[in-house]
Amino acid sequence: MAGGKQTPRQKMINMMYLVLLALLAMNVSNEVLNAFHMVNEGLQTSNKSLAGKNSDIYRAFEKQMQQDAAKAGPFYAKAQQARKVAATLDSVLEMYKNEIIAEAKIDEETGDLQQRENLDIATRLFVEEGDKGNLRGQDLKKRIVDTREKLLSLIDPADRANFKLPLTDQIPRSKDNKNVAWEYAAFNHVPATAALTILSKFENDVVASEGVVIEYLIKKIGETDFKFDQLAAKIIAPTSYILSGQQYKADIFLAAFNSTQQPEIFLGPLGGFKKNPDGTYDAVESDKELPAGYSNTPLKVEGGFGKYEVMGSGTGEKTYGGIIRVKNPTGGYKFYPFEGKYQTAPKAVVVSPTKMNVLYIGVDNPMEISVPGVGQNDVTAAIEGAGTLSKDPANPSQYIAKVTAVGKCKINVSAKLDGKVQFMDGKEFRIKRIPDPVPTLGGKLRGGNTQPGAIKSQSGIVALLENFDFEARFNVVSFEMVFSSKGEIFKSAGTGPLFNAQMKNFLDRAKPKDIIFIDEIKVVGPDKLPRKLGQIAFTII
Repeated sequence: MAGGKQTPRQKMINMMYLVLLALLAMNVSNEVLNAFHMVNEGLQTSNKSLAGKNSDIYRAFEKQMQQDAAKAGPFYAKAQQARKVAATLDSVLEMYKNEIIAEAKIDEETGDLQQRENLDIATRLFVEEGDKGNLRGQDLKKRIVDTREKLLSLIDPADRANFKLPLTDQIPRSKDNKNVAWEYAAFNHVPATAALTILSKFENDVVASEGVVIEYLIKKIGETDFKFDQLAAKIIAPTSYILSGQQYKADIFLAAFNSTQQPEIFLGPLGGFKKNPDGTYDAVESDKELPAGYSNTPLKVEGGFGKYEVMGSGTGEKTYGGIIRVKNPTGGYKFYPFEGKYQTAPKAVVVSPTKMNVLYIGVDNPMEISVPGVGQNDVTAAIEGAGTLSKDPANPSQYIAKVTAVGKCKINVSAKLDGKVQFMDGKEFRIKRIPDPVPTLGGKLRGGNTQPGAIKSQSGIVALLENFDFEARFNVVSFEMVFSSKGEIFKSAGTGPLFNAQMKNFLDRAKPKDIIFIDEIKVVGPDKLPRKLGQIAFTII
């Protein structure tokens, strides 16, 4: 039946949805916004394809009603209920999408939203606004749950327990938002283009769920009475978007077929076939076994589905086609042409230092590393250069880089695709030393005119690291104090950060016009390398 495990197509859509929401945790760059726009367009294309498949099934229902209304009637009525239920939720989703578009406005040149990075539109529409205390986001969740339940109610009770629908109110949640409301986790501070993509994803789930239900219902009638001359070839692919190096997979099949006759599927040119405005091709009868340009090697067929697999290469749109061959009872063959397209994208790696764009010696450098479309457990990274890179066991996307020498290093990322580990890409980083700290007395005085009481209350030297995002501490190893009073010069050297007894004596004797120099200040930071800091001088007033 139509239930069971999720299809590869739905798994890929859900994976893309997870990864794109995870990207929201980082700074939203143009590349990320472009990715949302690309996925949204892909979802809309997928929606049209699924809607076309559903239309074919509804036409098959009409044909069954003509042939045997008594047999097909109960299932036809349920199919119409499924259509109505799905259309109701789809209209709501489309209304919300139009509201986002109306506020964010379409860029006629790019086709994307002009205000695609706007974080306030989705937050206001779904998290803050509502009717009679019922927030729109809450209402949307309720509609999704109700639609799912209504569609499941059309399935026989005996089959319902194992029947799987793509439509669900489940959304990815991080540790930070696992306990917040659904609408807050889904739409709060989400860019307008991402909110549009989320709604398109739910639309995709709706039309896919409608298709699963009506396919189940029509199979309950039985397909043995269908005539091949009333059908067109169809293609179902898990995704039309793949990474370079991944395999593209598609199921090529007749929307309804004679279960006693396995179709024969061949790849080849479609130049000799008539293409209709809706993208389908007219079937052709012929005495020839195959049209010109076709080889005698058919695709592998399992359960009526032709298994088409090809390795992705290059970038851009790829097209393939061929025919499904069926023997005519009266002799000869009938050819059902088909055509499919998919997008191949370049390998993409997201490697983002979480605090700055360089790596510093002596401190832990947190990083987030992921590959769009690939689960974190299938992503590995390594550092090329002077340092180490380790993964956080509690969060697979988090890494800690530790570097040891000034210069450059490279983070190389690999991912497991179709069971094989493949190198994806590498990113280069600069390695720098932590900046020098600023010498002070007690963390407060930095030189200049100073009251005697202020300087006498200090106990030693403190090296302050200013305007640096990491937690790093410098320890004072040694320094010298020079005391100038009435033309006489006195010196004292000390180890560690604290003043020795002689230095404290200098401070106690300090009077107006006396000068105190702190020089030869040596410190050691997290990189364990000694540094000499600049002099600080005080004039007593």
